[in-house]
Amino acid sequence: MEQLKTIGRELAMGSQGRFGQFKEFPDLVKSVGEARSKAEEERIFLLEIETLKRCLSEPEIPKCKMKEYIIRLIYVEMLGNDGSFAYIHVVKMTHDDNLLLKCTGYLAVSLFLSDDHDLIILIVNTIQKDLKSDNYLVVCAALNAVCKLINDETVPAVLPQVVDLLAHPKEAVRKKAIMALHRFYQNSSLGFASGLEFPEAAL
Repeated sequence: MEQLKTIGRELAMGSQGRFGQFKEFPDLVKSVGEARSKAEEERIFLLEIETLKRCLSEPEIPKCKMKEYIIRLIYVEMLGNDGSFAYIHVVKMTHDDNLLLKCTGYLAVSLFLSDDHDLIILIVNTIQKDLKSDNYLVVCAALNAVCKLINDETVPAVLPQVVDLLAHPKEAVRKKAIMALHRFYQNSSLGFASGLEFPEAAL
């Protein structure tokens, strides 16, 4: 939720001209909202998809522009269109050191990918690293992705770190760690939870 609020604020400021990289996004939303038929809406999205494909094929993409492209891609997929051509770029964004870019990447992969998608294996190492971050916002972003993307095969790779986070000083992190373990318990056939002890501070 925090990620959505932050991105929403940037989009709003962009529509007022404060951040030029977002100045075209409100126009896209407006044109879709004003489409008079399904066919007209489909033409708008076909053009948008072709534009995104062309932009993402450029060799050097500024980070601010990449963030814009991914947010536009989220909008494209929200309305039922296929954005799978850009999934690899979304995965790469989770590796970025910039907090907002990383959170945008995690938000996008959580929306786009299922836990059995072929690209999940490329995210596990990043999640492991981010679960150990000193920045609790990075840890929260990684835990959000854990709740959505980790499956039976990848649970053992992150389980020790998630359990350790039950003793994290930040309440938000402890809460998300418990949510992740609950998700593991609901979906896992490994029976991992039988020996776990929950620190009182986590509850």
